[in-house]
Amino acid sequence: MGLDGVALVMAIEDKFGFTIPDDVYSEIRTVDDLVGFCLDRIHAADTVYCPSLSSFLSLRHLVRDIRNDPDLRLRPRDHVETVLEESDRKRFWQQLPELLKSHPRELRRPAWLRKTLIVVVLSFPIALMAVFPWHVEILTLIWLATIAWGIILNGLTIRMRTRTPDGYTTFGDITKRIVGLTVATNPPAKTDYDSVFSIIKEIIVDQLGVDDDEVVPTARFVQDLGLA
Repeated sequence: MGLDGVALVMAIEDKFGFTIPDDVYSEIRTVDDLVGFCLDRIHAADTVYCPSLSSFLSLRHLVRDIRNDPDLRLRPRDHVETVLEESDRKRFWQQLPELLKSHPRELRRPAWLRKTLIVVVLSFPIALMAVFPWHVEILTLIWLATIAWGIILNGLTIRMRTRTPDGYTTFGDITKRIVGLTVATNPPAKTDYDSVFSIIKEIIVDQLGVDDDEVVPTARFVQDLGLA
């Protein structure tokens, strides 16, 4: 899945409050396929009885297993970072895809580290340009070196990604995403085909940068809308 596809899936999931499993995403070829999937999840909320309870119990079982504490009291409002230490948090994130049927957003570096990396990377070419003469060839080498430096820093600090991303702060947040495998937790006010299509159309135009009239039910994401 390319970056455009990731951004589109995340926007759809956030809008309707459900999860699109990886195997389902690979089967969605046209706009109509996507609208149909969304409608299935939206209307499923009328037939599924209390999906939140079973989802939370499955999540609690995983957390208790990681903590090796079968009696651990866990509430939906509890924060992941409060209940799980950094090492346990990484284990939790490795096993979470089994419950979500897709990969969650990656753990993030601490805010102070992200800011530090930005300053260090941006300062690198400035420092080099202060030393070397300003020639086109030199500037090209400097920017290539800056990119390489950023990749190196990313690799060196990848183990420090321990903070939960937005939308995964509490166990209640994650429970909603598990529930989203079967139902939409944020359904729109109007659930007919045309209303849902209009919402999805707006998201596609925003995420893929295509013209409004290109987004029709029969439009294919790859061939017609240029999804990478």
